[in-house]
Amino acid sequence: MKSYAVIVVLALSTAGCASTRESYLFLSPERWAQEMVKRGVDLREVPNPLAVDDEVRKSADSLAGVGTPPERLQRLQTALFREDTFPFLYEHRETFTATEAFARREGNCLSFTNLFVAMGRSLGLPVTTALVRRAQASEKNGDLIIVNNHVVAALQYGVGWQYFDFDRRRHDRPAMVRPLDDLWITALYLNNRGADELRLSHPDIALRFFGYATRLALAFAPTWGNVGVARRRLGDTQGALDAYSRALTISADDPTILGNLASLYRSLGKEKEAETALQAIKVGNATPHTLIVRGDLELARGRVSGAIRFYKRACNLGPNLADPWVALARAEVAKGNSGRARRDLKRALKLEPENGDAILLENQLSAPPQPPSPH
Repeated sequence: MKSYAVIVVLALSTAGCASTRESYLFLSPERWAQEMVKRGVDLREVPNPLAVDDEVRKSADSLAGVGTPPERLQRLQTALFREDTFPFLYEHRETFTATEAFARREGNCLSFTNLFVAMGRSLGLPVTTALVRRAQASEKNGDLIIVNNHVVAALQYGVGWQYFDFDRRRHDRPAMVRPLDDLWITALYLNNRGADELRLSHPDIALRFFGYATRLALAFAPTWGNVGVARRRLGDTQGALDAYSRALTISADDPTILGNLASLYRSLGKEKEAETALQAIKVGNATPHTLIVRGDLELARGRVSGAIRFYKRACNLGPNLADPWVALARAEVAKGNSGRARRDLKRALKLEPENGDAILLENQLSAPPQPPSPH
């Protein structure tokens, strides 16, 4: 399960985190509200993502049972995974607070993780959220890249930390796990809420959530990238460029931010600047869709073999994504290999039967050749 750093960067995301401060970890509801007000966050718009009520507390106590803190949390996690004890619909887009996720029995990974953390804290256990850095997944929204960042629950116990992951799919071992304080946890929640609003074509509301998030986690580059996305959607080109610049001062080689910056430059007809942004991307850190953008640049320059190399890397990095196979098909069409293009489109449509780009290209390949125009 993944949190959006749509990051979105439309973003969304992983991002580098600044070190957390002990004084903002395990805040009481009253202290949390004070810190929000101090930073100009409107509490009428921003609920505490970790707040719980008596029903949640009673459920946590019943499901966790007795034992050491790790034993209780492991028992709680197992119970939350079981349909007979806690039927929960995992929906990877919407973001809810812990209380909302408990009541609705649905939400994305961040919602589920926040619920687990909040339930653990209601038991008096020192559990928090941690941001995981590992190979990123991505998706497309128009001409922008969305990166999905991953979070886990973290318990400080003994001499180190123990982690509770809510993504049961197979994945690479994390390169880094960073426990977060309550300001960062709220910032991630707001970043996701902003991403949700962008998906609903509400960039004005999204910008408000992203703005709050930047006040709580100044060093979270994906949120600044998302500010750029929202401002671009609102027609504020200079504001978008300023936000991308701020993001890149924090994470200079972030592939998603650079990819979205390149997209903005290309929309302005600044191909040289777009190419410079794309060339700055470290391919080893790139998401599948960022690699597709790099391949598209090669294809636009007539360097078809180079484009295919990037597209194949994207296929390997995102084996369940249709978009890299569609990109490969476009490159094969450019080489005149319609048979290979159809093969690649077949792979794409098997992964995503409703992929519009794949259907359009397949229809174009299936259409009878047009007679030459009379002179």
